Amino acid sequence: MIDEVEPINQARRFAKYWVYRERGYDTLSLNENPHRIAAVALVLAGLSTDSFEEHFTDLYLQVASHYGETDPPVTLPEGARPTHVTYRTDVYLGLDDDALATLAAAVTDPAATESLRSVQNGDGTHRSFEAVLSPILEAGETDAVGDLSADDLLEAVSGIHVHWDDSAGVYHTEWGEQPPLERDPDARIDLLPYDPASFAEFRGHLIRILYCQVRDCYLGMGIAPPDAFRLQGHGIHEFATWYEHYDFYERYHDPNATVSTWYEEHTPEGIYDLPAFAGGE
Repeated sequence: MIDEVEPINQARRFAKYWVYRERGYDTLSLNENPHRIAAVALVLAGLSTDSFEEHFTDLYLQVASHYGETDPPVTLPEGARPTHVTYRTDVYLGLDDDALATLAAAVTDPAATESLRSVQNGDGTHRSFEAVLSPILEAGETDAVGDLSADDLLEAVSGIHVHWDDSAGVYHTEWGEQPPLERDPDARIDLLPYDPASFAEFRGHLIRILYCQVRDCYLGMGIAPPDAFRLQGHGIHEFATWYEHYDFYERYHDPNATVSTWYEEHTPEGIYDLPAFAGGE
């Protein structure tokens, strides 16, 4: 049972994060590195409208196909039930450790967080990448990103992966096409079917999911996420399943649930500082 083994799992995840943070070793696998996921959220917020639609229209159409007359780009595999499916897309950024540190710092800056919140709300407001980054750029941290735009930093996006559990509760994945890159993606967006109101709302929804994934990374280590990421909703699907079915965690995946703890009492001082190898102190 997860209630019995999860404290041990949390300790292991925290140890891996600590080694990454202190030594710069690549100890964190996909969807375990909150800095990379946060950087993807910032890049998605800053993409031009044309670039966002170029890379994410198929995913938009796939989730919308569950409602109305939209044809899905990917046909559901045999045995996959529409109510038991999630869609996953891998996002690859072209950045080095210094750029990663700059973007991760920008995401947690209060001014940038306010801007990203407006994108999450899907209010149709689109601010340029430079405007979102301005608090960091004004502080002199310009070398890492230079004159690169968000469109420049988005290196590749995978095809759509279909993930589902069958009537026996066994999980399956049908993998979409991957770009010819010999490395892990920076984030894997995990999306439940829903009816997007517009591309602007859809962009905000993806960013909110990424914020919730950052939240899950920290909660999975048994510590509180930074304030910017203390929001409720679907993030990493496996975590949402744990939140739903086990008493160990509260219902962080449920936007309407009452949450009583963010684990502040278990959070070491200074743990949100960026890794020393990537521009931290």
